[in-house]
Amino acid sequence: MANENDERSVSSTMRAEESGNEEEDLATQLSLAEALANERLEQLMRCRADLDNVMKRAAKDKEDYIKYASEKLICKLLPVLDSLDQAAKHDEGVKVLSLQLQGILSSEGLMPIEAIGRRFDPYMHEALFQVKCEEQEEGTVAEEIQKGYTFNSRVIRFSKVAVTKR
Repeated sequence: MANENDERSVSSTMRAEESGNEEEDLATQLSLAEALANERLEQLMRCRADLDNVMKRAAKDKEDYIKYASEKLICKLLPVLDSLDQAAKHDEGVKVLSLQLQGILSSEGLMPIEAIGRRFDPYMHEALFQVKCEEQEEGTVAEEIQKGYTFNSRVIRFSKVAVTKR
């Protein structure tokens, strides 16, 4: 009988140890699963942020494309506008036509660059030559050879100018 009691106590001790090991194993598995879930959640959140950024960029690119879609056509019309401006100096009918075309193009975003009397700006003007002038400050645009234009705030043709020097 004593032998039987010893076997029971050894058996119950083994079961307690096994259940303790099982609990430790389950706790370890749980913590590993939680760590993996947190890692996957972080990856998902980063992917979502990347997707949001791509969508914002695509929307901006589309907006810019629409905004500047007619730039190529307008650039081709600039020589016609120049010719009309020259002819308008001699004929009143051509002047009306020139003003109409300028109105249409300005409604699409084309704006002339102001040059004469302004300080030379290399981002807006192209200096062709310098002229001596005592009345104006050095570096001022004295003469505009060819009008420059911006299209939706982007320079599409620089003003060709003469700049003062002393």
